[in-house]
Formats: sequence, C-alpha cells, structure tokens
Amino acid sequence: MRWRSWALVLLPLLVAGTVYAAADLSADDMREAEETLHNLDSHISLQDRKALDEARELARYFQQVEGHFSAKADAAKGVEFARKSREHAAAIVKAVEAEDYDKAQDRLSDLTRSCKTCHEVYKKKS
Repeated sequence: MRWRSWALVLLPLLVAGTVYAAADLSADDMREAEETLHNLDSHISLQDRKALDEARELARYFQQVEGHFSAKADAAKGVEFARKSREHAAAIVKAVEAEDYDKAQDRLSDLTRSCKTCHEVYKKKS
C-alpha cells in the first residue's frame, strides 16, 4: 500500500519532468547552467554542501538537454552527451552526499569534459 502513496506523489513529478525536458533550450538556460557549474566547482573546492543543490540542478538541466536533443532527428550525439552529463551530475550528488569531495571533484572534471565535447560539436561559433 505504501508504494501507491509514493506513486501518486512521483507520477506528477515524472510527467512534469518529461514535459520540461522536451522544452527548447535558450541562451539564458545555457548561461544559467554555466554559472551553476562555476558555482558547483567553487563549492566542491570549499567542501561546501551547497554543491549538492547545484549538482541536482545540473542533473535536472541535463535531463532537459537530453529531451531537447531527443526531439531532433539528427542529434543522437547530443542525446548521448546530455545523458553522460546527467550521469556525471548524479555522481556528484552521491559524492557530496557522502562528503567525498575528492570524488566529487573527479566527477566534476568528467562533467566539464562532457560539456566541452558537446559544445565542440553543437555550440554555434560566433
């Protein structure tokens, strides 16, 4: 019976997350994600638990990015980059929850590389 209560709570969140994930990405979204990534780096270096909220925010953001690329016929690489980035952000969450800031820093390096690689493929050059 208890699982039904959780299902009733989580189902609307999953549906909302899916709708949110399909939304287009704006330049403002990208700038906010970059700022969050910068703040995450600082908070991990300071061993500050504020990193937890930032890593969670980035995991949600990369879910949105994954939905964005999934909606495009020719963006399989983008889907893969977003999925890996989301996984790296989730690994940061776990590391910070465990107060393993060295591991969080390693996963942050993975996340930063994933972002850079995706930008090399998809970000328009000005």
